[in-house]
Amino acid sequence: MNIHLDALWLTAIATTLYGGATFALVIQQWRDRVQREKHFREESESRKLDELHRAFFEAYGYWIGHYWAAGSVPTDAAQVGRQFEAVTRLECQLRLNGYRKEAHDLGLATRTGFDKVREELAHVGVAIKLLPSDYRAWSASNFADRGQ
Repeated sequence: MNIHLDALWLTAIATTLYGGATFALVIQQWRDRVQREKHFREESESRKLDELHRAFFEAYGYWIGHYWAAGSVPTDAAQVGRQFEAVTRLECQLRLNGYRKEAHDLGLATRTGFDKVREELAHVGVAIKLLPSDYRAWSASNFADRGQ
């Protein structure tokens, strides 16, 4: 009878150890899954931000390039189309990233008049932290202000 109890105790101990190891494995798998999901979210946010930055630089580059070359270089319809495509893509990326006001203002400026697009692009650049917050277009009045 003593041998029978020893075998039962040994089986009980082995079962307890097996259960504990299984529980530890479940906890480890759960923590791994939580960590993977966290990395996935961070990577997804990073990709969204990278897309936003690329859209900004593309739209800003096309628009400013056109602005500085206006009058000296002939502009064809394909170039103008790329400009509007880039600005529209930036508007969409702004909406996807939660910058609704900036997207609305940029879209309104794009659709109503060319003179405000450069200013709105500057506002967008400041809002998404790609341009310094004191960014502004220089004029003669700015030089007068600096001397005081």
